[in-house]
Amino acid sequence: MKMINRLKAPVVFALLLFISVSCATLVTKSHEPFSISDIYYRSWVVKDIEKGTDVFIKLKDVNSNVDFTSIVFRGIETDIRATVKNGVTVLKATINTGPSLIENYEYKVEDAGDMLRFTYKGSKFSYPLINIRRESTEFIKE
Repeated sequence: MKMINRLKAPVVFALLLFISVSCATLVTKSHEPFSISDIYYRSWVVKDIEKGTDVFIKLKDVNSNVDFTSIVFRGIETDIRATVKNGVTVLKATINTGPSLIENYEYKVEDAGDMLRFTYKGSKFSYPLINIRRESTEFIKE
C-alpha cells in the first residue's frame, strides 16, 4: 500500500505534464500563420559560366501579419520574393553561385538547416523546411 501511495504523485505529475504538452502542441499547430502546400528547388546553368538555384515555396492560408524576410538553403541565406496569384502565395529565392557549385559557395551560415525566416506581429521566427523536392537542372544556352 505504501508503494502505491509513493507512485501516485509521479504518475499524476507525468500524466499532467503529458496532457499540457499535448495541448500546447495542438494550440501551436492550429495557430501557424501559414501552411506550406509545396516546396521544391531547381538548379540552373548558363553557358557553363554561371550557376545557381531557385527555391520555390507555395503557401496557403497566409496571415496578413506575416512578412517573409529570407531563406536559408544548403547553408546559404538569401532574400525571398513573394507573389500572390489566385489566392496562392509563391515565395521564390534565387541563389547565384557564379561559376562554382552551391556546395562550394564561399559565404555560408554556420550550423543552419534549411529554413524560412519571417516576422509575425513584430517577432522574428524561423520555420524549418523539410522534404524539399528537387526538379531537373535547367541548362540555358543564351
